[in-house]
Amino acid sequence: MNQVMRPARVEEDGRLAALAAFDILDTPPERGFDDIVNLARRLCAAPVALVSLVDRDRQWFKARAGFPSCETDLDRSVCKFVLAEPGVLQIPDLTRDARTRANPLVTGEPRLRFYAGAPLRTPEGQVLGSLCVIDHVPRPGGLSPEQVADLEALARQVMDQLLLRRSLSDRDRAGRQGEAVAVTLAGVAAAGGDLDESFRAVLAGAMRAVPAAEAGTVEIREGDSLVYRAVTAGLATHLGLRVPLRGSLAGACYREGVPLLVPDVLGDDRVEPELAKRLRQRSCMLVPVRRGGVVVGVLKLQSSRPDAFAEEDLQVLGVLAGSVASGLAEAGERAANRAAALTEYRRRAVFDSAQDYAIILLDLDGRITDWNAGATRILGWRPEEMCGETADAFFTPEDRRDGIPAMEMQSALETGTGVDERWHLRRDGERFWANGEMMVLRDEAGAAIGFVKILRDRTEQKEAAARLQESQDRYRLAARATNDAIWDWNLATNHVLWNEALTEAYGHAPETVEPTGDWWIAQVHPEDRNRIDASIHAVIDGAGTTWTEEYRFRRADGSYAHVLDRGHVMRDADGRACRMIGAMLDLTARKRAEDALRTSERRLGLERGLLEAIFRQAPVGISIAGAEAGRPSSLNAKAEEILGHGLGTEGDARYVSYGALHPDGRRYEPNEYPTLRALRKGETVRGEEMRYRNAETGELRLLEVSSGPVRDDEGAIQAAVTVLVDVGDQRRADAETRRLAALVEQSQDFIGLAAHDGSVDFVNEAGRRLIGLPDLAAARAMPIVNYFVPEERARVLDEVLPAVERDGFWEGELNFRHVVTGAAVPVLYNLFPVRDAGGRKLGYGTVTRDLTEQKKARQALQASEATLRAVLDTVPVGILFAEAPSGRIVAGNRRLEEIFRHPVLPSPDAESYGEWVAFHEDGRPVAPEEYPLSRLIREGVEHAEMRCEYQRGDGTRLWIEIAGAPMRDDAGVVVGAVVAVADIDTRRRAEERQDLLNQELSHRMKNLLAMVQAIAASTLRGATDMDAAREVLGSRLVALGKAHDVLLGGAAESASLAAVVREGVGVQESAGRRVAFTGPDVEIGGKAALSLALTLHELTTNAVKYGALSVPGGKVAVTASLIGPEDAPRLRIAWTERGGPPVVPPSRKGFGSRLIERGLTAQVNANLSLDYRPEGVACVVEASLADFQEVA
Repeated sequence: MNQVMRPARVEEDGRLAALAAFDILDTPPERGFDDIVNLARRLCAAPVALVSLVDRDRQWFKARAGFPSCETDLDRSVCKFVLAEPGVLQIPDLTRDARTRANPLVTGEPRLRFYAGAPLRTPEGQVLGSLCVIDHVPRPGGLSPEQVADLEALARQVMDQLLLRRSLSDRDRAGRQGEAVAVTLAGVAAAGGDLDESFRAVLAGAMRAVPAAEAGTVEIREGDSLVYRAVTAGLATHLGLRVPLRGSLAGACYREGVPLLVPDVLGDDRVEPELAKRLRQRSCMLVPVRRGGVVVGVLKLQSSRPDAFAEEDLQVLGVLAGSVASGLAEAGERAANRAAALTEYRRRAVFDSAQDYAIILLDLDGRITDWNAGATRILGWRPEEMCGETADAFFTPEDRRDGIPAMEMQSALETGTGVDERWHLRRDGERFWANGEMMVLRDEAGAAIGFVKILRDRTEQKEAAARLQESQDRYRLAARATNDAIWDWNLATNHVLWNEALTEAYGHAPETVEPTGDWWIAQVHPEDRNRIDASIHAVIDGAGTTWTEEYRFRRADGSYAHVLDRGHVMRDADGRACRMIGAMLDLTARKRAEDALRTSERRLGLERGLLEAIFRQAPVGISIAGAEAGRPSSLNAKAEEILGHGLGTEGDARYVSYGALHPDGRRYEPNEYPTLRALRKGETVRGEEMRYRNAETGELRLLEVSSGPVRDDEGAIQAAVTVLVDVGDQRRADAETRRLAALVEQSQDFIGLAAHDGSVDFVNEAGRRLIGLPDLAAARAMPIVNYFVPEERARVLDEVLPAVERDGFWEGELNFRHVVTGAAVPVLYNLFPVRDAGGRKLGYGTVTRDLTEQKKARQALQASEATLRAVLDTVPVGILFAEAPSGRIVAGNRRLEEIFRHPVLPSPDAESYGEWVAFHEDGRPVAPEEYPLSRLIREGVEHAEMRCEYQRGDGTRLWIEIAGAPMRDDAGVVVGAVVAVADIDTRRRAEERQDLLNQELSHRMKNLLAMVQAIAASTLRGATDMDAAREVLGSRLVALGKAHDVLLGGAAESASLAAVVREGVGVQESAGRRVAFTGPDVEIGGKAALSLALTLHELTTNAVKYGALSVPGGKVAVTASLIGPEDAPRLRIAWTERGGPPVVPPSRKGFGSRLIERGLTAQVNANLSLDYRPEGVACVVEASLADFQEVA
């Protein structure tokens, strides 16, 4: 064989991709495939059988029998020729076929001669390899048609095994990838906007979701390059690496905005080979990272092996790329919020510290699904009161009448935003002004899934705005009444905004004014221009904030006015001048300037009053400490409530007595308090965790403390503002909520919540799994009644729900409906109302138990008990069972009731046996302790028997014989006793046969009880499952009973061989019709009949469970013959199975096997052979006919 003889289909990309998708090459042996090759070898009578998979350069054997190697190169492959065949390929003589006669495996060892291979074809038509059989001798006729059909059927079984294996692997991979995505999203969320931490979480999740990946990186664009912003350990030395946007794989992914799957980078001209070598990169996949729809970077995973990744891996990486975008968005938002908060804090620190928002989530029907703490603080309702309700509650009656809530949602759906700025209602009925907006929430596909509504209490701001508007109106009126020009200079854009006074006082029409600083300086008198330009830039470029100069300013008519110009410089967080506002006063209108100043002072007074109101009413603690005294100069009421004390004495010494602790339990030193750090060092403290012992109650409270310095115009610290927030209650509530959620999700019971109208709000994972729901969305899509089978839905509506309303609870057995299969799922269902703290009903809850396994166990127990009852009713003597050590009677058969003519007494212990009335031969009553059952249990004897005259339920008497034996467990401890009760009255009264029948009955009873004892003891000794043991014991006693029936049907000393075979096999009635008997009509003795019947019963039972009778086409032949001389013939009985599954010898011998091997050998001195041949079990028994017919 050589490359010239290689079929073209070997290297087809589609076929190789299909093979790779099964991920089967080089995996360990699996029993399912090994069983198939062994069966193929047996069916085709071939020494070698293989499951061969043909790769690009080799053939690899998933399963092999009779062949030493696990793979060969393609030059030695015969299976490669099957790829082009529509059916089974047969080569009768490999030495005579042009394709194979030069194959090294044909010309040398192991000298293959015959080949037959069935293609392994996928549902898409791709051939992966073959199931083949090979012989070392030619087969001119090939395989028979039946063998060809068997080989094709087994090839389909191999393909089914491969498909099942791939499905299980896909399911496991999907579960692993889903878990990795969830962990990644949680990691990004936990990063709290820390971009590098977010990137590391995404890379860790990607490596977990795609095991084939060896390294990964997040590359973010900076200029004309992509920079390795985050890397895994395998690329740690390359952190910060830059790759060009053009001429690189990452750049192509970024520019085109599409994912890339690169099986081998060495074949891609966009890759720099030297860089790929340094990165140890042979294959990779890349997906674009977007923020707001714009590509900002690339997420890449790589491997040092070619073809390491599949399309499914690329899809998962795309999902994880969304997590990078989330991290970017959160980091950007956090940075923006931090910058905005810093600017606002510097401008109005006290005011900003009291701000909060109400954030409310709603579903598409307008029902609230979540409600934050800010909503509770602003609106007054708790989450449990509002979740599931509509937002109408906090809209005013007039807005509800006008349909404002619905209009907001419609606006959000149509335009993306629904603006909400109006009066609202608190829980106590108080009206407040709020502004906010409603935005639509969408899933990844862009479909609307709900809304988020953000409200901010702006009552005070609205009132302040009204006052400010009034002030501004007065200011504008004043500005119009003066010739002073007010200017606002944006230093970053060099844009200057002037008021109307520039036109009215100086004549410059707006259309002639260029709004820049350059135009302004150009209007300064040439003699003043350099001085003014230098002085104003000295302030801007320096650290000062105020500027004042007098100069001459050109009017529109060319004349100059003497002006007094004053400006104030505003600086950003870094101290850079960003804005300058000022007023240019015409000195001839100084009085009007003074009026404007007074107006400004009034405005400042209004703002001061607003701040004081916020300080007094804020829901958080606020303290203001002066720089000189170093102590709080004022505390609001909330701060005093939190701390448990007021201002106290002056000076730093006061801090020594404060009860503040660090999170690790250390006391705060005075210089560690945030207030003093802000005053002494100018430090800004945000959200520092502090535990503070309330001086009044002694309670230790968990606080978040923020503090910052307040500076004057020159930057000197004048005071510090400190905000105290008590977060202990909220954190405990959050922890309790998380614990409850974990309990619900980890429970194996069905746990669900529903609204008043029967719509489902929540079903835990175990509940969704129980009825086949894929996710919570599917659970919410079905109302309560649809969870039940159709025939029980009326009962739910007519009985269950009214009972819950009436009694507050309902519980009973119902049947859920599995949404996938439609099957009924038995459950112990309960339903109860869910109420809030005020007793208002919020909906319904259930904690339901799956009864599937319990019902199966109950049915199995009932079937087992029915079998035992049938056994006991079949035995021709009365049987009674009692447990030890109490002596309580646990069972008795129908024959016992026929003998006693009253039901079996429910005796609780041995002492109650006195309720039985019986007499000895001398007329003495039988005492309770004399009964064999009592002696076996209380005295521990190995055997007990007695004869007595029993007084039956109808008052008549009859003679009975009672004999029994103990039952022991594996340790030999007595766990009960069994007795047999025989009616011997007729025998005693028949004088002519009295002695004979007494002797015979005694003999038979002993044998029977010994056999019952042996069967029961041996069955129970090896039992691990009481129900299974009861079933096995029952079938063996039935066989024993039927054998006695045969004996009792004749002379009670012998029976027909055919009848014994028929009854021994007939215990398994459905199987007995496929057992054929041929042989001479001879009689055999009683003890031989019993042993033979039990032996045939065990053989039949094994055949039904494991052998020929376990499949529809299997059969058994029982053949009897007389051999040897006529004067001393021997009886030979053969049991032969055909048509069953391949036989595997048992790993251990149970009681049944010992009964087969020892029963007849002991009773009739027989020779017995038991052969577990692959084609079927064979058992041969041979003994002297005289031994078979012995009756003693």
